[in-house]
Amino acid sequence: MRQYIVPAAALAALALMTASAHPAVAVAQPGATWQLDETAGTVVVDSSGNGNHGALRGGVTVGHPGHQGTAYSFQADGSWIEVPSSATLNPGVSNFTFSAWMNLTIAPGKGVTYDIIRKGLAATPGGEYKLEIITGGRARCTAKDSARSTAGITGPKVNLADGRWHQVGCARVGSSWQVIIDGKVRSRTVTLGSVSNTKSLSIGSKYGKEDGTPGLVDEVHFAVG
Repeated sequence: MRQYIVPAAALAALALMTASAHPAVAVAQPGATWQLDETAGTVVVDSSGNGNHGALRGGVTVGHPGHQGTAYSFQADGSWIEVPSSATLNPGVSNFTFSAWMNLTIAPGKGVTYDIIRKGLAATPGGEYKLEIITGGRARCTAKDSARSTAGITGPKVNLADGRWHQVGCARVGSSWQVIIDGKVRSRTVTLGSVSNTKSLSIGSKYGKEDGTPGLVDEVHFAVG
């Protein structure tokens, strides 16, 4: 099992995403680690020990060269991974981070978004959290709590759909909501309460219906603490 370390304050989210990158003062509780190294079958293994295994839906293909080992391709319309909801994927009022390595070559056009990770929809009771790529290839992190308060932040005007691997993530660290791109953090102060729902977690398109991810995804992580 890979361990993701959380140092204090502003570096908390970054350390969850890059193991042992900073001196540890606390250890995050891994919710799930999907290495996406499978080269056959339809089961997506969670190596965190929490049993949050996923299932391939749609036209996901496996065994592509990845950031580490192999990666999954979500080029086919409606391709996604479905992970059943569990307590370890619902942060409640705790700090949490979710991230993925991705490799895209085509940026979304005007009014188009690519989902990378999401749990819940805008109207889902209990709230939602999601990481997506928006027009121009920018990353955007959004969360909504049980009272319908929303936190959102967009990454710098950098086109991430450049054919290279990028690590992109989102984090709540106290009252800070953050987007993290290749180790660089952009944050804003928010008021965000409990985030917890019974919806499955989706990697790839929005539950197989829209907002497809035409590219490769690897090393997806979720952690609380």
